[in-house]
Amino acid sequence: MTTRYPQAMLKGVNTPWTEDYELDEVVFLDQLERLLGNGYTHVYVLGTAGEGHAIGDTAYRRIVDVFSDRMGQPGLYPQVGVITLSPDHAKERIEYGISRGMSTFQIVLPSWGTMSSGEKVEYFRHVCGEFPDANFLHYNYPRATNTMTPKEYEMVIEEVPNLVATKTSTMDMSFIRGVMALAGELQHFFLQGPFPYGCLYGECSLISSLGPVFPNFSRQLFEAGRDGDLETAFAIQKRMIEVAEGLYAGVDRPHIDGAYDKLTSWLVDPSFPRRLLPPFEPLSDEAAAVARVYYEAHCTDLS
Repeated sequence: MTTRYPQAMLKGVNTPWTEDYELDEVVFLDQLERLLGNGYTHVYVLGTAGEGHAIGDTAYRRIVDVFSDRMGQPGLYPQVGVITLSPDHAKERIEYGISRGMSTFQIVLPSWGTMSSGEKVEYFRHVCGEFPDANFLHYNYPRATNTMTPKEYEMVIEEVPNLVATKTSTMDMSFIRGVMALAGELQHFFLQGPFPYGCLYGECSLISSLGPVFPNFSRQLFEAGRDGDLETAFAIQKRMIEVAEGLYAGVDRPHIDGAYDKLTSWLVDPSFPRRLLPPFEPLSDEAAAVARVYYEAHCTDLS
């Protein structure tokens, strides 16, 4: 089956804040250039790790401005995250992104109250249908009130032709098997843990949370899954799970996703600020120190 979006490695750009909670454009662009230099051409801003859930409209526009100025070139495939409770607000942000040359957007379902399957389908029809020339990826965030099931994706495919992909950070094997079987027309992006399993059922794609730290190792995982070398893919998966456990061994309580992702950016570039927009807290200095020691002692063979 031909998918609506190309198979790829996808990576988010984290949002570095100054002490006054303004975008640190120099550090932001340094990070972006590093990702592009490491071969990432499908790149997005303002997902959960990029704190798209926490920013106001002024910050949203500034980040989109800086991002679009760099990414508006042939051979690059930028995406902009839109996280909001209001469909009208989502459309306003999408309109701004389009005005800046962006054409692919990550969207989420509203999470104020539980939605029926019909309401979910209508949300995609209402938002995506407003912009028939744009493409949309659904960020199926597992902590959200409203998430999509494989059967609901099958329903949306029939109604929304410009929904082209999904991104799901889950280790639920039944879900992965379900979306691959019932919604194979969409390109499904999985984290490094479930990616090899998804490859058992057809074409899928990789979003690696460890990509900034180990770009070559992440590419090896993607290429092994893409080429059907599942023995290698599962061997890399095993090592990546071990590495993640070591890096986060000092974390003593749950944090918002951006806290973990900013740690990986900081491991690569110690000047990268780990602060998050209030009220969210970054990983502690003690947890970061544990990660740094593990990284330098046990990851020298990876790049």
